Amino acid sequence: MKEEEVTYWREEMKILDKLYDNKMKEWQTTADLYDLKFDRKIRDLEVEELIKVPRFYRIVRQLIATVAFNYPTLIISIEDDDSGDMSELLERASESLLDQMAAKPHVHQAIFDSLICGLGWLRNDYNPSGDEMIPPYVANDSMEEDLPAVSRVPPGFVQVDPTTPPHMFGHARYIRERMWVLHEFFMEEKGLKNKKDIKPSSSDKSERIGFGEPMIESSDDPNGDATKNSIRNGKFVLIDRIHDRLGKKLNTFVDGVLVKEEDHPFRKLVFPQVVDQLNNPVFEEDGETPLLDLDNPQEGTGWLVENGFQFIPVKFDMHPSSFIPKAHLKYVEDLQYGIVESMSRQASMLKRTSRQGVVSRSESMANPELKESLKKGVDGEWHDVEDVNSIRELNYGSVPSDQYAFEDRCKMYEEEMTRVTEIAQDGPVRSATESAQIGAAVQVNREWMEIAVSDVYEAVVRNSFQMMGDPRYESKNFKINVAPDGQQRFTRILRSSDFLWTYRIRVKAGSMQPLFAQMQQEKALQFYDRAIQSPNFDRMELDKFMASVFNPGSIEKLMVSDNNPEAERAAQFENEMIISQFRDPGVIEGQDHQAHNKIHSGYQNHPTYQQLQQQAQQIDFQGQQVNAAAQQQIDYIDGMMNTHMQQHAQQEQQEQAAQVGPQRAVQTNAGDVISQVRSNAQKIFDVVTAQEA
Repeated sequence: MKEEEVTYWREEMKILDKLYDNKMKEWQTTADLYDLKFDRKIRDLEVEELIKVPRFYRIVRQLIATVAFNYPTLIISIEDDDSGDMSELLERASESLLDQMAAKPHVHQAIFDSLICGLGWLRNDYNPSGDEMIPPYVANDSMEEDLPAVSRVPPGFVQVDPTTPPHMFGHARYIRERMWVLHEFFMEEKGLKNKKDIKPSSSDKSERIGFGEPMIESSDDPNGDATKNSIRNGKFVLIDRIHDRLGKKLNTFVDGVLVKEEDHPFRKLVFPQVVDQLNNPVFEEDGETPLLDLDNPQEGTGWLVENGFQFIPVKFDMHPSSFIPKAHLKYVEDLQYGIVESMSRQASMLKRTSRQGVVSRSESMANPELKESLKKGVDGEWHDVEDVNSIRELNYGSVPSDQYAFEDRCKMYEEEMTRVTEIAQDGPVRSATESAQIGAAVQVNREWMEIAVSDVYEAVVRNSFQMMGDPRYESKNFKINVAPDGQQRFTRILRSSDFLWTYRIRVKAGSMQPLFAQMQQEKALQFYDRAIQSPNFDRMELDKFMASVFNPGSIEKLMVSDNNPEAERAAQFENEMIISQFRDPGVIEGQDHQAHNKIHSGYQNHPTYQQLQQQAQQIDFQGQQVNAAAQQQIDYIDGMMNTHMQQHAQQEQQEQAAQVGPQRAVQTNAGDVISQVRSNAQKIFDVVTAQEA
């Protein structure tokens, strides 16, 4: 890198230092309010008299529990005509990948960050196999080897190009990523230069740091002091990684000194196919997969990660001029202060107007112990006084009604901006019309936030698939069950070629809600009750579908086995009787007709039958059949066996028809079952909502 370019990056980092220092001060005030650190003075009240109402706590719990309760359901549609069953396979791969990456806690923390700071961040990486590690070198053990990884990054440690439009993340020229790494691990990084300038970084009390939380200023915070002391004791280095989208470079600085310059690992490359001496393309052992030359790549167009960055923003709001919007909780900050002040004033009024009384001076002199007796008196106790009129209770009145009205208005405005559930937490009972209007507004607000979270999961899966479709990041351990639903499990390792299809990812937004599983089960019950009456649906497949919806574990273990040993032995005995004795044993009601016909269909493999076939095929010198009786016996056996198998099929149809009556009875009770599912779902929702309050 030329010196003028190094100077350019140093100036950019100074600009970002100033910009993000102001932002982090603003974020810290919001984080302090979440921690119940109220620093505003309330007139006529002391600090210890404040009633610290945790409104932010309730809002955060409610939002995260509603819009990011579980992993979403991803629907993948492949546009290539010859894709076969790849859509279902990629959907399974996405579900397994999110689970193996443990994406949920990272997404939840990033959502929390966005509520406090206006923007949360996730970073996509690829964790290599073996002892090789990626920065910050301490997280690899918690990641799956040889697989994409996702991790939450502190908001202040991902600094976006200030010229980025507020709505177009992909237009950013670069991202500066700050990171604390252990000095001893960092020094083992390959390709480092200027090693003499790499020393453990300081973490004095004036410096803002970001580790596992939003930025912390030490001051009197014991957590901040402990973090700084641990960094100092552990000999950490604060590095700056510049993700240069335009130059497709990843540059690392320490205290403004360039220590590493490399091509960005997630730029797209094109790998040519290996050819033999005759210039013919070479394939792998399967004869279909091209053998690629990984040592001589060519520069490709674009990136393996969306927008050219391995970072995924999590944000719910917009801003007219900045990519980083104002924090969600910042809009209700004054309302929380108003509620805190209202509650504190109410408590102060009630405390100052607690029950008091007066006794005339003459009465007090005549009976010196009277005041203490009145103070400590118990129920039913009598007092001897000179003049009962010399004793009077003081009553200052109650809290003004306007004080309660002011608090209710604060809660109302707060709910208008933050509520994502139809069930009101505070306020009076509303009419049906008012509830419907509120419900419509709430649904719009909830869906707006759900889409933002859905986009995050979609980006994680898309980035991971694009990585795994690159031969450099082909996983050797990512196994997926490729057997159709309900069939015996069959797994195989996915290759890079499995991820090269042209596909679209769609997220079921409803799957972000706590009641999604209950709603799916209710729909499944309704479908099952109708489909079981139709002869066009296979009963076994319907039962497998029903079991898969309720996810009881291994469905195959619960289903009746397709192999019925007793029926198979009985069918073999019947084959023996028909072939050897030319006697039809008949069909008995209640037999496993499918198992019988499965054995009967292989009757031609019986030794006696094959012997008859050999005899029937013998021809003399004149071309005449030697044993005509053998052919007659074969024809007789074939006819008897076909008749016997038809009897099994007819008997099975009759038995199924006889079951229609009981099935209708099941349908009659289906409404009760569905009502119970709906009732249970509502109870679960009420419990979740009550816990968030």
